[in-house]
Amino acid sequence: MTPANCDLCGLPLRYGAVSHRIDDVPLQFCCHGCRMVYAMLLESTEVDDPARFKETDLYRQCVAAGVIPASEADLRRLHEREKQASHPAGKPVEGVDAAPDRSGTLPLDLVVDGMWCTACAWVIETALSRLEGVRAATCHFSTDRMHCHYRPDRVAPDQIRKAVARLGYDTRDPETGDAARHAQRRELIRLAITALLSANVMMLSWALYAGFFTTLSGDAVSKISLPIVAMAAVVFVYGGGPMLRKAWFGLVHRAPGMETLVGMAAGCAFGYSIFNWLTGSIHLYFDTASMLITLVLLGKVLEQQAKGRVRRDLDRFFALQPSKVRLITDGWPAGRYVAIGQLAPGDRFAVEADEIVPADGHVESGTASLDESSLTGEPRPVPVKAGDPVKSGARVIDGRFVARAEIVGADTILGRMIAIMARSLEQKSAYEGRTDRMLRWFVPVILTLAGGTGLFCFLNGATINQAMVRAVTVMVISCPCALGVAIPMARLAGISLAGRRGILVREIEAFERADVVDTLVFDKTGTLTHGRWQLCGIDCQPGHDPETVAAWAAGLERGSDHEIARSILSYARIQGIAAADVSDITAHPDGIQGRLDGIDLRIGKRGFARGPATLSDGNGDGSDGTLTSRVFLSADNRPAAVLIFGDAIRPSVPAMVDRLKQAAMHLHLISGDDDAATGAVAGTLGLSRTRGGLLPADKADYIDRLNDRGRQVAMVGDGVNDAAAMVRATLAVAVHSGAGLAKEAAHITLMRGDPAQLLDFFPLARRVNRKVGQNLWCAWIYNLVSIPVAMSGLLTPLVAATAMLLSSLTVIGNTLLLVRRD
Repeated sequence: MTPANCDLCGLPLRYGAVSHRIDDVPLQFCCHGCRMVYAMLLESTEVDDPARFKETDLYRQCVAAGVIPASEADLRRLHEREKQASHPAGKPVEGVDAAPDRSGTLPLDLVVDGMWCTACAWVIETALSRLEGVRAATCHFSTDRMHCHYRPDRVAPDQIRKAVARLGYDTRDPETGDAARHAQRRELIRLAITALLSANVMMLSWALYAGFFTTLSGDAVSKISLPIVAMAAVVFVYGGGPMLRKAWFGLVHRAPGMETLVGMAAGCAFGYSIFNWLTGSIHLYFDTASMLITLVLLGKVLEQQAKGRVRRDLDRFFALQPSKVRLITDGWPAGRYVAIGQLAPGDRFAVEADEIVPADGHVESGTASLDESSLTGEPRPVPVKAGDPVKSGARVIDGRFVARAEIVGADTILGRMIAIMARSLEQKSAYEGRTDRMLRWFVPVILTLAGGTGLFCFLNGATINQAMVRAVTVMVISCPCALGVAIPMARLAGISLAGRRGILVREIEAFERADVVDTLVFDKTGTLTHGRWQLCGIDCQPGHDPETVAAWAAGLERGSDHEIARSILSYARIQGIAAADVSDITAHPDGIQGRLDGIDLRIGKRGFARGPATLSDGNGDGSDGTLTSRVFLSADNRPAAVLIFGDAIRPSVPAMVDRLKQAAMHLHLISGDDDAATGAVAGTLGLSRTRGGLLPADKADYIDRLNDRGRQVAMVGDGVNDAAAMVRATLAVAVHSGAGLAKEAAHITLMRGDPAQLLDFFPLARRVNRKVGQNLWCAWIYNLVSIPVAMSGLLTPLVAATAMLLSSLTVIGNTLLLVRRD
């Protein structure tokens, strides 16, 4: 029997049904998504006849988003995923992909305030992954960002926010900068109140400690301890509240972090002191609990300020996306401001001084000077006029122009750069992955050592007070935060500093890979050369001048659409030369012929244009070492000029090659051009290892052969036709050419389009890697030395808390040296 069909999408109910009643009418749906969409359509005014629901935009968008299955295959995957999610052992169902299925989900991005280290991010990820309806939850300590995909029919964004809030963290939308400032101010107030009360607790505690040396009456002890208890309770509840909530939920979700250690230590000291106070004992440790909380809050505030300094350049970069645009329409020829989302390809917009270019396009009218340093790292102003391209994210220094948008939104150069940088910030390097795994067992080991130390002391004759103090000291002095901060902070600083230099880091592993590179393989065209066939010079015969010849050539070629014609017309436009009004233009297989004021003009091959017999049409050496082609121009059958075309070497390349040679790098040059053209460039640059005439697959084989010889290779190309070679290299470097940013198969992209930016990246990578190593060694040495000392009983909890704070600040300060040197 054919199974019944879904009342929305019409698919057979082969895998079960979701029953629902609407207006007492029983309905059957193949999934929860269809049920929810059906209810939404009933409330919608988009369609009058419910039978025509498939004609609505809502239905089509839900199908496109995967909320509604479009086929039985989609329905089968949906039910397999749901079955996998409900598997009791948490193991993948046989035959089902273990990767998270995001069909039928919506994304949610939040900024999470109050994270202490990478263990905090792991706590949030673990808790959200167990929340019904949440898929692929990720949280990143270095950016304070949380990203997840959720099922709208199972969980609402507010529920996700509340789930994070229950863990002790505040959330906000990424755009709400005022909320971030408010959160920072709130933490400063919390620290100030806590520190003031803790100082008073310490002062009164010294008076109470006098009872160990002199006799204090019970009434005196009660009067001194009562205000101590009151103030310590405020410190414990108000100052330590967020930390204690995180500690509790870290234990509940089996993901303990630094807050668990400090929270348990402060809780033990406070609870034990309450017990002693109620029994009339003088052994009170309210000062210990209060100062632990105060020192941790101080460290957190200092860490947040350090992270803010490191992220300053990144925040400025992300803020380059304008929210408004001055749109020019027939009704508003001077332009009016509208939301950036209303700008579409083909629209005209105006930009004035101190405004950000909102889209990629070309200038139609006006002139201006642009600051593109945020995109390319080049500080020099870039002048633009009619016909010139403009990039989104560039700031107008002075002037005003009107441009036509060609690419808008996330597809612009700025949009793609932001997406790539956000992705690279979310990635975890191999080192960081190992550190995360260490943090997961670090806290349980410390708790075991602390409990074992206290028990050992008690069993060997120590008082319960001494045993408790020893256990608290071990918990306090250990510092997983130093481990958790070491790599994320250095990584964040590296991406920020690279962006300042116009280097787009796509893969975070680029820093580690760059440190081992000993061989660089350069593509020729578009990498070491400009990659543009252009008119390099005009060699005139006596009686003719270059300006007149350029005007004749532009007049002859103005109706043509080939590379030579485009180069001539571009040369004339740049030089401000108007094309001559040539008539009777006739195209021939070997050139173009026309007449001007009775003069017969010809341009093309030597034989057609009566070029000098001593020069051929073929390639010859240009003055810069590149191979050039010659086009001849004649007037009334007499040679008038030779036009020289070529692809020039970038001006910065010779110095770059010399610097890389001094660094003992092995340099290779490969190209799809023939051996003669490739050899000419190599000879000019002094490169001995060169191969020409290589197809993309041949370039990949060339890299493979170097790998087989034990070389660590960096492939430098244009990122598109060199992709096959790039994926074989240890480090893939793309020289940005103004297009194809999303297609580049590179670890880093040189946004200025200049391979000499490698001279900036390699030293930066070494500095970042050195800081990562220093931070890790500092964190491990601290823990390996301090924990045994604390177990031996040579430290008090307050000394241990101070040492823990100094350890974290050492790691942070060492990373800030990386930024300060820049």
